[in-house]
Amino acid sequence: MTSSELRANARESLKGKWGKAALITLVYIVINWVISFILGLIPFIGGIASTIISLPISFGLVVTFIKLKRNEEVTYTDFLNLGFSNFKKVWAVFGNIILKLIIPVVLVVVFIMLMVFSMIGAGVGVATNSASATTGFSGLTIVGLIGYFVSLIYLMIKSYYYVLSFYILYDNPNKTAKEIVEDSQKLMTGNRWNFFWLGLTFIGWAILATFTFGIGMLWLMPYVMVTFVAFYESLVGNKNDVEVSPVQEN
Repeated sequence: MTSSELRANARESLKGKWGKAALITLVYIVINWVISFILGLIPFIGGIASTIISLPISFGLVVTFIKLKRNEEVTYTDFLNLGFSNFKKVWAVFGNIILKLIIPVVLVVVFIMLMVFSMIGAGVGVATNSASATTGFSGLTIVGLIGYFVSLIYLMIKSYYYVLSFYILYDNPNKTAKEIVEDSQKLMTGNRWNFFWLGLTFIGWAILATFTFGIGMLWLMPYVMVTFVAFYESLVGNKNDVEVSPVQEN
């Protein structure tokens, strides 16, 4: 399916549900903000706790829009129950994604450290009036900066292999985290550019939403997320080598 067809599929799925989808988004944003605010009052540990909690909640929101698209019953706070009931599995999947991305992640960290080291060295060179040290460390800073951007691009490109992991987790709860991540890679092989381009097609709407002081995002966010569900479902239907079956509701 083309980007326009996927967006049309999403709009069709959201007919009669736009209000509910916007309210779910609002509740999600408010709850996320409250959690972040409260935990942010606790130095260091609060930030870690907020991250630990926010990932399962994000998974819950993805599942909420999957269910909404499939005309399944959802409430405004289902994302909390869906997230925390799958807390361990969500983090297991995320851990496997990190393992897949370990090389670009390490490269990003190394080049950041190189930039910090070289900038400190250049500063010392200026302080000591050492032109050779300043020039040398400045050159090293440029190398670090280039390396950082290249490794960051590499990380982003590779991470697109695993963007469907949460969708697959919902449809295949009995699969291992490793299998889920590998299935996402199979589905996204040859489709990363299509997913990237699909996201870009919403830039115009995102710009318009800024003129509504962000209020328009309450409708844009469901539109984008349901379109991504349509993208996922179209790939599942076309990739016969990946066994991904929707969960049957009792």
